[in-house]
Amino acid sequence: MGNTRSMGVKLIPAGSLARCVRSLYELLGNRRKFERTPMSGTILVTRKGSVVETTEVSSCVDISPRGIAIECSEQFMKDSVLQLHSGDHGPHRLARVCYCIPSGERYRIGLEFIAEPQ
Repeated sequence: MGNTRSMGVKLIPAGSLARCVRSLYELLGNRRKFERTPMSGTILVTRKGSVVETTEVSSCVDISPRGIAIECSEQFMKDSVLQLHSGDHGPHRLARVCYCIPSGERYRIGLEFIAEPQ
């Protein structure tokens, strides 16, 4: 009963299993089409409410052609639409909140750029 060979069970070495799991994680965990580029600086994030519009100053983390990650003191709901702009430097962009997770005393927010409504 204690003999695993007689039962046809083959043990996989721990190192091989770890490499296999790591490869699977890299394959499934990073499904982005574009590389992220680290970015520093600030960006203004405006949320239009039913009564009042609020603007927060946020820190940029990284950016890609399809989105941006920021850190902010405010928590934003998933799928809410925010307006992004960099002071007086160019036009604003709309972005949808993909995730908002606590990061110390702030929140890490992943945003996907969206087109302006026609």
